[in-house]
Amino acid sequence: MSQQELVSYFKQATMEMQLEYERIRVRATEDPGTAGDEGEENWAALFRKWLPGDLQITTKGRVLCGSGVATDQVDIVALSPSYPEGMLGKKMHLASEVMAIFECKATLKAQHIEKTIASASRAKEAIYRAHGKEVIYGLVAHSHSWGTDKSKVIDRISSKLAEASSVHVEHPNNSLDFVCIADLGTWTLRMEWDEDYYGPGVVSYYSGPSFTSLNGKSGTDTSPIGRMITYTLRRLSYLDDKYRGLASYFGMSGLEGTGSWASNNLRTWTDFNSKRRHVDLFY
Repeated sequence: MSQQELVSYFKQATMEMQLEYERIRVRATEDPGTAGDEGEENWAALFRKWLPGDLQITTKGRVLCGSGVATDQVDIVALSPSYPEGMLGKKMHLASEVMAIFECKATLKAQHIEKTIASASRAKEAIYRAHGKEVIYGLVAHSHSWGTDKSKVIDRISSKLAEASSVHVEHPNNSLDFVCIADLGTWTLRMEWDEDYYGPGVVSYYSGPSFTSLNGKSGTDTSPIGRMITYTLRRLSYLDDKYRGLASYFGMSGLEGTGSWASNNLRTWTDFNSKRRHVDLFY
């Protein structure tokens, strides 16, 4: 498969998601519950197609930690290949086998961002405390409610991500990992260690959302969905080495495109080491 072929597959996936959004939106005011369920199934089908085939993708339920703590209800969960078959139909998902959690919206609004960041922070902290493991947590949407001026929409979403994070996230690894809006773009968490600024021996990190639009590197027309899947594969490869080859192939395709990182939305972390938890660096 050539790189261009891979890019074209995600262009098609993006168009299909847009068509589904138009179909769902027609009936959304009559029956928002059914519309929401259909939207979740759209994304679940996409994850089943493009995430590693040995993962179990299931919808609805809560994540249950061995400590007895359960998360808020989640829309989609990616479970490890070792997940017991007898538990697949249950709606309390065993936290030790959760690889990724996805919240889904048809039309993304500001309150969805804040609520998801708060839920992600609580879930990640609970899972780490009970099982010593990190999970991927993302927010996906067919479209958004902020009008047609893309530059203003991008700024609003970036600012909302930073604002909600400052309120709800107490450790960088508890941050929301990405936001993907199928007809606009993808924001991914990026964290770096700035030793030059803070000096050797001072463990300080900064983080912020990195946005990639529809136009990727070298003129490649990358889809927001393509970037989101490529980023998720790379993150999965950090959790399990067996996904490294697939993540590397997708990464070579140019699907992640080029991004921008607004300096006014960066957050500096200098006081979290007392939690005795490592920090993942995402690029």
